[in-house]
Amino acid sequence: MNAGFNLPKLEKNSEQIAADHPIAFADTIGLFRPADARAQSSCHPTGPVSDTAVLFVGSWGFEELCARKFWQQLAVELSARGMASMRFDYPGTGDALDHADYAEGLTVWLDTVKAAARTLKQLSGVDRLVFIGHGIGGALAWRVAETMEDVSGLVLAAPALSGRHWLREFVALSRIANQGAILTANSSSGPTMGEQVIPPTVTSGLKALNITSATSAPVDNILLLQQENRPADAAFADHLNALGVKIEAQIFEDYERFIRDVLFSIPPNGAIRTIAAWAEKQGTTVAYADKPESLTVPSHSSLEAECFTETPVRFGEHNRLYGVLCEPRGERKGATVLVLPTGYERASGWGRISVRLCRDLARTGIASLRFDMANIADSPAVPGRPEQIIYGEGQLADVDAAMDFLTERKLFPVVVTGRCSGGWAAFRSGVRDLRFSGVVPVNVFDFYIPPDADVEALLISSRQPLSSYGAKLLRGSFWRRVLRGEVRIRNGIVNLWAMVMGKAISFATPIMVRFPFLSPRFRTLSRDFNAIAANDTRMSIVFTEGDIGAAMLETNFGPRGRLLTCRYGNPRIVFIEDADHNLTTAEARHAWADEVRDIAMRFPPTHQDGSSTHQL
Repeated sequence: MNAGFNLPKLEKNSEQIAADHPIAFADTIGLFRPADARAQSSCHPTGPVSDTAVLFVGSWGFEELCARKFWQQLAVELSARGMASMRFDYPGTGDALDHADYAEGLTVWLDTVKAAARTLKQLSGVDRLVFIGHGIGGALAWRVAETMEDVSGLVLAAPALSGRHWLREFVALSRIANQGAILTANSSSGPTMGEQVIPPTVTSGLKALNITSATSAPVDNILLLQQENRPADAAFADHLNALGVKIEAQIFEDYERFIRDVLFSIPPNGAIRTIAAWAEKQGTTVAYADKPESLTVPSHSSLEAECFTETPVRFGEHNRLYGVLCEPRGERKGATVLVLPTGYERASGWGRISVRLCRDLARTGIASLRFDMANIADSPAVPGRPEQIIYGEGQLADVDAAMDFLTERKLFPVVVTGRCSGGWAAFRSGVRDLRFSGVVPVNVFDFYIPPDADVEALLISSRQPLSSYGAKLLRGSFWRRVLRGEVRIRNGIVNLWAMVMGKAISFATPIMVRFPFLSPRFRTLSRDFNAIAANDTRMSIVFTEGDIGAAMLETNFGPRGRLLTCRYGNPRIVFIEDADHNLTTAEARHAWADEVRDIAMRFPPTHQDGSSTHQL
């Protein structure tokens, strides 16, 4: 099975779906999709529309990362049924600004949900809403619906019935999903994912949430998508029946493989159809001509902070890509930095690492653009492209679109960077595009990816050093997972064999580097690194000590990559100590930012008239 994809099949001649319209409000960013938005450049419907819109109230952490593409696909399905929708980020999460003061605790998040509801009503021109709450967002949607009279329906998708239980499960899940991660300074203050943390006051408010004890429901119509083998969900359905609620309860099929790992998350098509069909029944369909209200096309709006301005944007053919342009409030310095996503993470990154990187750069005068590539998070798939897009040529076409956008905005020169698979895409883009002034790939698994590579095996092996296999084989828990069918045995064997062979090949590396024509691997590596050098593109290659990519660097170019630096333009190779693959800690992120900043500051920015000063 290909990693991460089970999309509804697009017709051969399907037109490209545009990304949703971004809108800034209440220090956060919402993504609005109008009803029946077949016209890519406007919000005006072309067919019947509903008098009810849908607000997505998301979860947090791993659940939110995995669900992002699910929301995007659900928004498209709702739009086709004549329903507008919007999703958004809580303060301190995703692309939202960090809140100045969390003294009011959970109220800060609840107020953002209410602000999103008001914004959605204004944009869509409707009077009624359906809330769809996922994970802890289910309990938050319930609480906000209790304070509003215009919520006609509530979807609880694998909801957290108890905030206290959800927090406990999150901590357990984080240990599984991010094994080997280094603890951050915030790890003891609340639930964390990298540097992203739920503030203690918000955590206290979440612990007090418990909708199972409700003596009345906020709405009369509820759809409950239950997790399999979770008796509490079935008991809650019985409780709602006893309260006189018109409830429809179904199993949330394939939820486990959907939510446990963003690399292999598969959006459940059955749940998308179920939710959309149920939501459609909560409203009344009317002809657009019968709606006197003029719908508002979201105009370009920005988030303003003390040192930076962030503008959510759509770009590319048919506005198919979503991203965030981060610019310094003062004088722009250095090259613009293009930050590519890792795997199937949304552009804000694991633990918001990309958000923090971009904002740190802006504080020193450097502009940046982070964006979702096609078929990742908030950027729709491109018809005709393979469903598996990591390490694919399609991603390089998305980088081309981003470069065209930066050209239009006169934001040259450009330095490109990314982690893991994003680092590979950054490197490949530097090889093929003369417009890049600098490249900073981070923890790249391998600079040579054969065209027939098993990408799923690569995605697994890129996170596991060779030494980890021996330790796993000695653990009883590993073999129990094997017996339950939870471990991909074939992929493990492929990974192990590839790494063993890599170790063997490393003994012949000096000969292969000197005579690259002897193998496809070294012929391709020689061609690509020579291209970087010929383009006079500055490059800094970054690895964390002990990362599997560092071992592959040794396979390709000898110990510490010394044969690379002496034969291919002397690129800088940096090893970050006390860091994990995801650069979880602030210290690791700062080390990454330092390398990016060092190259970016070598190139003065282009002026508005297109001119620039000489290279430093």
